[in-house]
Amino acid sequence: MSEQPACTVVVPTYNRSGLLRHTLDSLCRQRLDAGDTFEVVVSDDGSGDDTADLVAGYRDRLDVRYFFQEDEGYRAAKARNVGIRHARSDVCVFVDSGVILHSGALAAHLAAHRETDTPTAVVGYVLCFNEDNEDGRAITEALDLADPDASFAEFTAQRRWPDIREDYYERYGEDLDALTAPWLMWWTCNSSATTRLLREVGGFDEAYRSWGAEDVDLSYRLRTAGARFVLRRDAAALHIPHPKSYEANMRSAAHNYRYFADKYDTPVAHLVPHHHFHEIEDILRSRGLADGPVTDRFGTVIRPIDRMDAERAVAAPATAAATHTPATQTPATDTAATPTTEDAPMTPLLGMWTWKDREARRETPRVLVFSPHPDDEVIACGGTIARLAAEGARVGVVFATDGAMSHSAVLGIHTDPTPAELREIRREEARMAAKAMGLSETAARFLDYPDTRLADHLPAFRRDVLRILGEHRGVTDVYLPHEVRELNADHRLTGETVVSCLAELGLTPTLYRYVVWDERTEEEFGFVNRNPADGPGTGGERLASFDIGPWVPHKHAAFREHRTQVELYAPKQTRPVVPEPFQERVFAARTEEFWIAAPDAEAPAGEGK
Repeated sequence: MSEQPACTVVVPTYNRSGLLRHTLDSLCRQRLDAGDTFEVVVSDDGSGDDTADLVAGYRDRLDVRYFFQEDEGYRAAKARNVGIRHARSDVCVFVDSGVILHSGALAAHLAAHRETDTPTAVVGYVLCFNEDNEDGRAITEALDLADPDASFAEFTAQRRWPDIREDYYERYGEDLDALTAPWLMWWTCNSSATTRLLREVGGFDEAYRSWGAEDVDLSYRLRTAGARFVLRRDAAALHIPHPKSYEANMRSAAHNYRYFADKYDTPVAHLVPHHHFHEIEDILRSRGLADGPVTDRFGTVIRPIDRMDAERAVAAPATAAATHTPATQTPATDTAATPTTEDAPMTPLLGMWTWKDREARRETPRVLVFSPHPDDEVIACGGTIARLAAEGARVGVVFATDGAMSHSAVLGIHTDPTPAELREIRREEARMAAKAMGLSETAARFLDYPDTRLADHLPAFRRDVLRILGEHRGVTDVYLPHEVRELNADHRLTGETVVSCLAELGLTPTLYRYVVWDERTEEEFGFVNRNPADGPGTGGERLASFDIGPWVPHKHAAFREHRTQVELYAPKQTRPVVPEPFQERVFAARTEEFWIAAPDAEAPAGEGK
């Protein structure tokens, strides 16, 4: 046919000629508006059955083309890219083998794209999708393959085997474009998008070589490139039951979601491997990672640790957030210049980087935060870490000690929990705090030296720090305890060792020295663990304060993750490990302070650099 089709139906397949037949039959029954036509691209991922002959038998009824690639393992992403590459239309509709389309489905897909000039991604409705084929026999017995439209009507009226995303739609509504992460709903068993945009964002990532997540990856890029997401119930499909392994699929998907999270390395991407898609909208809203307030639909399913103290989480003025202006007490020379349109750092949408920014992200700051114990990273620079994560910096946190003696040394509580139990608990708390600040759980690295006794293990600790810095020779910014001004031995020795190791390796990142443990802290905790400083101290430095107002809620959420420290965790406790006056100071702070080199000190990474 010479005329340009209105849409291209892309069907990947592999040794499923029996299922593919039902899909092609449903395409033969499509009813489009007058003047509209469609084409079909069957992209074969190396079948050894009669798929080629089957497709050839439909050429008198469909405008269908067949493309074959050798069987080199699971390459569904590449197969779909073949369809995108050969599409002659403005819209690509993705359908899997064994999916039957309602006779009005393609017309509904096209209508959604024609209703707006904005590039659109359409989420079709899919009945009878079982994750483990658990209803396979019942569905097969009830399905009328001779008149699928009748089955659509019957199943819908009886509310039998609805789309497994139905409870998601009932909770959040059907306006997908109002959601923070609508791309989680765009599944290639029945979906469509603008051909131009599919090509512009690079199509499917062919690194996905097993089941799951390649459609989420592509839809993520569609969203960040500006696509509008639309649910169309009338673009309906029915998933024919067939044998599958839920366990194998979930293992494969878990691996692929980890790849997805590492690939984009953004707060919202890192939620995907660890949370069901039903939870993510709530988490984004409740953690302040999405625009808009908590409503009756959004952000209402909140773990206690996600709850923000409204009185303490007062947002900074919008102007301060926009310009990253340091706090008023900072000298004028510390103020970072307001970025212009040309030189402004890339602004992520809800923490998501657009596909166009991938090359630029290679130049983003690479940051290491050295923390003596789990919770010091949040107390000293939790707001800064959250900002860096939101701005796309690569941030790692290194914990020097295991924090196991917090109850024993500070409160005299040696059991329930024991130090050994605390070690594991605090490790998990640190991982959750990292997530609350927008980092991956894997961003935390634990050296596990004995709490309060780092001084007894300095040679081994030094070797570990040298190894870590050697692995991160491109580090641009290091946050560390002040090697002189910190009074606690674990704190001071952590900073001292890091500075010494940097010098030995000849690395010269910008250093941001913090102080958590001073005389006031000692008095509030009622605990002293000092060693004399090794050397005369640093010279030519000044204290700079930086505004963390926009990231205060993230810091508070992360601090609350350290439950063993901020709550009455043990039955014998009469006060928290971290005293309430100290906690109040943390919650009240709208700035974070760092000792930085003078006179040519720089603002923290991302602030006007």
